Amino acid sequence: MKKICLIVIVLVAVSLSANAQLLNKKNGLDQITVSALKAQTGFLSSDWTEGRDTGSEGEYMAGDYIASMLELYGVEPGGDPIYSRDTRTGRSGAQRSYFQNFSLMTTIAGENSMSVTTSREGVTRTLFLEENVDYVSNPSYPGGSITAPVIFVGYGYRNDESAYNDFKGLDIKGKIILRLAGVPSTDGQETSAYAGYRASMTKDASALELGAVGIIEVNPANTDGSIWAETPDFLVKSPAERGGRRTRTRLSIPEEDSKEYFPKVTLTLKAAKSIMAGSGIDISAFSGGSVKKASRDFNTTLTISSSVTTKFIKVRNIIGYIEGKNTDEAIVIGAHYDHVGMRDGSIYNGADDNASGTVGVMTIARAIKATGIKPEKTIVFALWTGEEKGLLGSRYFVENPTLPLENIKLHLNFDMISRYVSDDEPNKALISYTPNAPNMQLLSEKHIKEFNIALEPDYLETESIPGGSDHASFTARKIPTTRIKPGHREEYHTPADEVSTLDWDIFQKVVQISFLNMWELANTEW
Repeated sequence: MKKICLIVIVLVAVSLSANAQLLNKKNGLDQITVSALKAQTGFLSSDWTEGRDTGSEGEYMAGDYIASMLELYGVEPGGDPIYSRDTRTGRSGAQRSYFQNFSLMTTIAGENSMSVTTSREGVTRTLFLEENVDYVSNPSYPGGSITAPVIFVGYGYRNDESAYNDFKGLDIKGKIILRLAGVPSTDGQETSAYAGYRASMTKDASALELGAVGIIEVNPANTDGSIWAETPDFLVKSPAERGGRRTRTRLSIPEEDSKEYFPKVTLTLKAAKSIMAGSGIDISAFSGGSVKKASRDFNTTLTISSSVTTKFIKVRNIIGYIEGKNTDEAIVIGAHYDHVGMRDGSIYNGADDNASGTVGVMTIARAIKATGIKPEKTIVFALWTGEEKGLLGSRYFVENPTLPLENIKLHLNFDMISRYVSDDEPNKALISYTPNAPNMQLLSEKHIKEFNIALEPDYLETESIPGGSDHASFTARKIPTTRIKPGHREEYHTPADEVSTLDWDIFQKVVQISFLNMWELANTEW
């Protein structure tokens, strides 16, 4: 009889524990409402924040708002220490703020020149190209001049997983590569402007790794000059924006800057054809992502010169945390809160990119606090600056972490989580994760069924999570990482990325499944 009573007591205790855990999760889910998402996203992507350009007044305003919301939700500050002295006692002490402050170097392009020398059939000719007509150059700290042979490398793209490699059999060390914009369609990669933009950083890294000393890029689909043609002054809304709108700047982490001059230039199609005349390569044939293995040397050298001016600006990551029972293990949930600011008098509000991801992080923080339970692992909430300028905030964090990197057991990245894949697939999303991360498919399917969430994810386990977002800063350090992303739409990086375009139901489902997954992982071993 005593054994029976003991078994009953144990079963009741297990049942009560399971019910309590379910109630805790439901308490968190109750905080993830469409109205909460709308309210926060509405402010972050309003005109008041002026597109949240890195280091701008609008981004600072957004940062103060985010920090205040984390404080409201009961999240502890996890940024820099603030030292103060109590005037009454004379004692000094330090408390953390929500901000991780650091400086970026702004490099502003000055005068540039570019010339092309070809030697074919015993004839040497030099062609002088005109800036803003034949080419534009990106600022390259510290400026300078370089002369080197040119080599055509197709798209200048390689993908170890698909075994695609434009550099195979080529020696590009000490040469300027001439490449096509975007990625090849035959590699199975998306060929949209978004994909090309995100792939650009990966392509640059490959070129540097293989020893290139400069990059020349051309998009054969573009009308000559259209990529940098200016809007006429009378069509620009703000008088303050008129004139000087084509000043090119580059932001960088100062200590990461190469001491060598590394130019990157974008050519018109006309100029590219002039450079490649007589090479036997028809660059127009590559429009639309088509691939013909035409990588080759040709007898041409380029001379590129530029001058720059530099200054420093102060920027901020925003970091908070909910301390776990085990402070030696942490999950980092992150998103970038910057966007591209204002251009030609228009505000690029960045509602999907990435007010949505920022709000996702804040809302999960609120949901976890609403469980009323202290998690087993510490959960860090991080909002990065400078993603649009090259993942600068997240890169700075992994180089200057506020907690030991070895304590980070998982990183979740949110970037653009509020749009349908298509109107015909309103419940689709891609959940990708690295092989050293927990099996996000098993975990997600469990919670989708348990809480009846109408989400239909595809799953991808990969060493290289798609997209050039902040997750790349963590995967580069071999930190287990996951990302969930629904659709990418045509409003990307346009003034039309407004809150009115967002799809609130998929936004809510992405945050819900992410909360459930992270909460379970914060309270279990894997």
